Amino acid sequence: MRRHRSCFLLAAGAGLLLAFPLGLQAQTPQELKAYERRLQQLFEQLDRDGNRRLERQEVQGQPYLQRHFDRLDQNRRGYLTPADLKPSNKVPPPRAERVLRKADQNGDGRIDQQEAQGYPWLRKHFQTIDQNGDGSLDRGELNTLSKPAHAN
Repeated sequence: MRRHRSCFLLAAGAGLLLAFPLGLQAQTPQELKAYERRLQQLFEQLDRDGNRRLERQEVQGQPYLQRHFDRLDQNRRGYLTPADLKPSNKVPPPRAERVLRKADQNGDGRIDQQEAQGYPWLRKHFQTIDQNGDGSLDRGELNTLSKPAHAN
């Protein structure tokens, strides 16, 4: 698994070592599902009282969760749920729009394989992103990316 700025849950035996990446990069749907299953298992191990919430006392000894508890608890409830920890699987539309604007050299609203050549990540993952197999990437396909898109 590649990292993006931060980390996400990793287990090391019964003691649970947490590292916590907040953005998964270039994950296939199958890899993302497997990752979410592991995340759920780890959540259940940390949820000592079984109430489907991680309170502050349950994350003691987990440096990342302790440091970032308030940011992850976006609803300010005082606890975390599995949804608070779940990685996003979509690129925000503005990013997808930027990628499309930069890479779409002929202005047809699509990125073909030739246009993707100047963008290493798009070139590498073109076949995966091209969900309908038409040889080009449209706005809808770009909106389903599982990696923050950087069309350098």
